[in-house]
Amino acid sequence: MFAEKEINTGRQIEFDYLKGLFIPMILLIHSFQMMSGTLVPVYKTTYILATMTGSAIFLFVLGLGSTYSRRTNSQLVRDGLKLLLYELIWNVLALGLPMVIGQGVRGLFGLETMWAVVWQRMPMIIEYINIFFIAGVSYLLLALLRQLKTPTWMYFALALLFIVVNPYLYMNGKTTGNAVADYVLTMFAGGRPAVSLCFLAHIPYVLSGVGLGRVLRRTTNKAGLYGVIAVPTVIVVAAYARHAFSVNDGLDALYAWSGQEYIYPGTIRALANCSCVLLMSGLLYALRNQITAIKPVHAALVHLSRKTTPYYAVHPFWFGLIASLLCFVPCSAAFCLWMTPVVWTLCYITIRLWERFRACKH
Repeated sequence: MFAEKEINTGRQIEFDYLKGLFIPMILLIHSFQMMSGTLVPVYKTTYILATMTGSAIFLFVLGLGSTYSRRTNSQLVRDGLKLLLYELIWNVLALGLPMVIGQGVRGLFGLETMWAVVWQRMPMIIEYINIFFIAGVSYLLLALLRQLKTPTWMYFALALLFIVVNPYLYMNGKTTGNAVADYVLTMFAGGRPAVSLCFLAHIPYVLSGVGLGRVLRRTTNKAGLYGVIAVPTVIVVAAYARHAFSVNDGLDALYAWSGQEYIYPGTIRALANCSCVLLMSGLLYALRNQITAIKPVHAALVHLSRKTTPYYAVHPFWFGLIASLLCFVPCSAAFCLWMTPVVWTLCYITIRLWERFRACKH
């Protein structure tokens, strides 16, 4: 199943498909979250299923992609620092600016405004910690591990170590008694509203991705490898599902619990997230020929995969603008559902215009 030399060094189409599938899912979930959509049972079920992978996919693929990238350690460090800067820029332009624009437009037309709400939210928005921060720190860590010539098995060992100890390290509900120390620690371990996603929760996915990437590069039989992986991963997911239903009475309880588990996953949940990513990757690999044969679907998934960062960067602007134009009034589930393809289209147009602008500059 494995060769002595690296032979599988091209694109891994199953991960392109995997990322592409979840961009629309992210848009749907954020449509409800950013526009205070009515939480109907269908949405709650979708959220529960989607968050079994969610951001884990993109951090897993970040780690995997680093093994196929030709970037040097210094380039990884540079890109990591750039992403930390992009987090702050994104906070201002994609989260803060649309609220200001929306209220400004309402004021021009003599409509009621809620500037107090905007300025109340702005400090948290500027300090927001999200996926760009996590990706930036991950690149810095991967550069260090590369420099130390870390063996493949160690990436898996470190991932498992974090999965086991993370539940004891999260800062939700904890304090050191020192405000400065708490502020720094919560940037990585969560525990305050401005930290949307927790670095500690996601680093196991990054490390697992690196480990799998190194294994895949020497794999002579990917179908066989995914077949072997399927057995333990199915067991883990089934065990987690049984646990989730046993400790929650009904959909509402399961939805609330899933939201907390997504942000601060326990050991079993983190293992289940990794397992879901691997299971879906294996399934998409098995279906790759059928998907490729449907050219529009293949093209759409590859497009979304290769434009993951632009779509993620742009979509909050449009949802935030719509929410502000509506003066932050809670929206119906039907409205949020219809706004998902609308914002998808607006993102596509924005990305194309930006690409043309950059092409003209060069």
